[in-house]
Amino acid sequence: MRSVPTPLRRVAALLALGLLLALPATAEIYRWTDDQGGEHFTQDLSRVPADQRFRARNEASTRVERRRLQTYSSPDAGAAQARRPRASGQTLRIPFEPDGTVMRVQALLNDSVAVPFLVDTGASGISIPQWVADRLGLRIGPATEWIRIQTANGLVVRPVVLLESVSVGDARVHNLPATVTPSLEFGLLGGTFFNNFVYRVDTAAGVISLTPNASVRGGLSEGQWRARFQELHQALARLDAYSQRLPETRSLRQGELARRRSALVQEIEALEQQANQLGVPQAWR
Repeated sequence: MRSVPTPLRRVAALLALGLLLALPATAEIYRWTDDQGGEHFTQDLSRVPADQRFRARNEASTRVERRRLQTYSSPDAGAAQARRPRASGQTLRIPFEPDGTVMRVQALLNDSVAVPFLVDTGASGISIPQWVADRLGLRIGPATEWIRIQTANGLVVRPVVLLESVSVGDARVHNLPATVTPSLEFGLLGGTFFNNFVYRVDTAAGVISLTPNASVRGGLSEGQWRARFQELHQALARLDAYSQRLPETRSLRQGELARRRSALVQEIEALEQQANQLGVPQAWR
């Protein structure tokens, strides 16, 4: 599974903003800048350089006051379970709360856990914090798929879990993969959710309009599914071709190639299983 990286500065800004959004409305977070221009966040005012404490204190007070005016009410899980599917093609309207240049929504995962999310339609997928995975009972084990993601701090590897459902207002999508990011306190809601819809953002009204898009499965189009399968099959074909050209006397090298081949086959099988769960047609693979 591949992930399209968001621009590095944007990721850094989202992570920093997430630290601010995730804490209770009464908590004060102080921001300060070091000599190299790097931004730091702390709850301990004594850790802020003395010449920056006055500004940091004023910013924190303003932020806390604004957050008191922007609170969420958690969706009722029972109501979500009883929700009737909307007619195909009917436009859904979900409210969001603006915070600077980003949008915040509340999502219900697996009809059980309410989670604050930042909307990031430029991201390819969904990221959830470790505490959300724990609340949902999603365990990271030997069979868990891991993917490489480019972040502001370099290349990282994240585990992938499958969410049974993601509901935002009346918009509901089943069987969505999500990466688990331990450092997050909130979720990031990206393309694998929004690609299931044709969407339009009304900033003035604070509403995202979503019309179901029948040409995607699991948030990916036919071309995207084909590309994912093609990449793995091509990698396997290249490996097999190289192995055939390698002299049999190099047994150690052959053993390494055999292990790499086994890993690729397992990755293809995992992708097939995921595609089956999402109802991806065979013609898309």
